[in-house]
Amino acid sequence: MNDDRLETAVSLARRAGRLAQAMRADPALLDIRDKGPMDLVTAADLAVEDLLRKGLAEADPDASILGEEAGLSGDAKGAAWIVDPIDGTVNYARGMPDWAVSIAYSDGTALTHGVIHAPDLGLTAAGVRGVGAILNGQPVRLPGAVASSPVVALGYSPRGPLTDYLDRIARLLDAGVEHRRHGAATIGFLGVLAGWFDAYYEPALNIWDAAAGLVLIEAAGGSVRHDPLPDFLERPSDILTERANPPRFETLLSR
Repeated sequence: MNDDRLETAVSLARRAGRLAQAMRADPALLDIRDKGPMDLVTAADLAVEDLLRKGLAEADPDASILGEEAGLSGDAKGAAWIVDPIDGTVNYARGMPDWAVSIAYSDGTALTHGVIHAPDLGLTAAGVRGVGAILNGQPVRLPGAVASSPVVALGYSPRGPLTDYLDRIARLLDAGVEHRRHGAATIGFLGVLAGWFDAYYEPALNIWDAAAGLVLIEAAGGSVRHDPLPDFLERPSDILTERANPPRFETLLSR
């Protein structure tokens, strides 16, 4: 997929992944701190975001950058890069493989480019809206059919009521649908692309967690649902992505 902007994001994501892995190899470097309920920040989150910001600013000095740790530099209503240096920090800090670097680009009107790199899983997904998506260099085109034994990935955070999450699980089980929770939105998106899951849903997700994954699923022919981009830049949005298009699980998941 010949696209300079995408190639820049892929290269930076891989550099970021190597830095995160190197820092985790020496626990003394991590400086793990609580940021909120079920939410950690480590020195690696900050170092990786700094690497991404410097690389993106050098490659695209006219674009703004929105990152989870350092916030917004510039005007997010124009062209902007949206980064999550380590999505799934709790998993990362405890030595689990389910974490990833997420980089997306918005032209000010729509999310157009997305990269998710999960170093410990050996997975790199990249895509451009209206062009297509690849996973480890191979084109991905999502099917319209749902598997005979469907599996849905779910996300949860304290921003939403626990009762809603438990009710969602009950509805899925009643409908004969299995569920998984990995503690990282990027892994949910990768799972939809890879065929592990038929859908991924999470309420009240921040844009840096979701932007790249939304581009990838849409570019691969799946269905995505989220608030309009101007609203999403201001506040969290419920997210639904599916391998099927039109969506099949919306009534089970979004109420």
